[in-house]
Amino acid sequence: MKNLAFDTYVPFAWQGIGLAIPSEWNPGKISGEANSGEARLDDSQIARLELEWKEARGDDRVAQIVDRYIEGLAKNAKKQKSRLRVERNPQAIDLDLPAMQNTQYFLWESRYTVHTLATYSPISDRLIFIRIMEHPDETLTPVLPRVLNTLRDTAPGEPYTWALYDLICQSPPGYELENFDLKSGHIGLKFERENTLLNIDRLSLARTILNNKNLDEWYMEFFAKSLRHMHVETDLQIRGPNLVLSVNGRPKSRWHGLLQPLPFWNTRPRQNLSGRVWTDLEANKIFAVQTFWKNSEDAPDLDACCADVTAISNGT
Repeated sequence: MKNLAFDTYVPFAWQGIGLAIPSEWNPGKISGEANSGEARLDDSQIARLELEWKEARGDDRVAQIVDRYIEGLAKNAKKQKSRLRVERNPQAIDLDLPAMQNTQYFLWESRYTVHTLATYSPISDRLIFIRIMEHPDETLTPVLPRVLNTLRDTAPGEPYTWALYDLICQSPPGYELENFDLKSGHIGLKFERENTLLNIDRLSLARTILNNKNLDEWYMEFFAKSLRHMHVETDLQIRGPNLVLSVNGRPKSRWHGLLQPLPFWNTRPRQNLSGRVWTDLEANKIFAVQTFWKNSEDAPDLDACCADVTAISNGT
């Protein structure tokens, strides 16, 4: 039996739910919204952790949900004529989740051994499910409490923390995730509150990107699509080994649209831009925070947003 152990753990957080996970586990699939969704974390071999959440609407009967879940496992195993062993409430793990209620823990074995935590969070009125998988010849016994006991939730109306790969940031209260990009070398999170936008981006390989161009040149090229209807002014400063670019923009005249290919009408909201782009050469990253707003009183606090954006260290 191979006893799996990990030297470093990093934060993973999505839609206000957070965990500490082994640094070797990375997002494989993320979908859904704050009221319902799921995230899968993979290593180089298999899916290691599945996180699922669902709006409870005051129904905190976790035990009944687990009953139905196990019944479904048994029916599926019988249909496929496969072996199934279920061990409910095993004593091998020491759970400590004082903020959660009606916590249920069980494991089941078929092709893999699946350690499952089901709980109700009164903080957000959500049901939270975590499944951690291991091969039959592996054991994750020392890892389970290290991961599961770090489960944290966020109340509606509080800032949400987002952490994945090597990025950690926060979205202000009231801002919902509209879209996201998880590409090789680029993480982009786009938040919206009414007609106000907050975009947070992290780029890898900063030294390579800036080898033949300035930070302001790269910025105007990389974000050209979102800036094409704006007059943009930039101010580049050097702070130690790093660069900091301040960005301000205002919408171009409506007459500018008449010079564009048809259709010449522009239904896009006319917004102003405040942003900041900076390098972290020690981490070899570029970070960009951009806010798009119509009225200055509706704009998020740019300084506060930038202060909450950083690179995740190698482990905790």
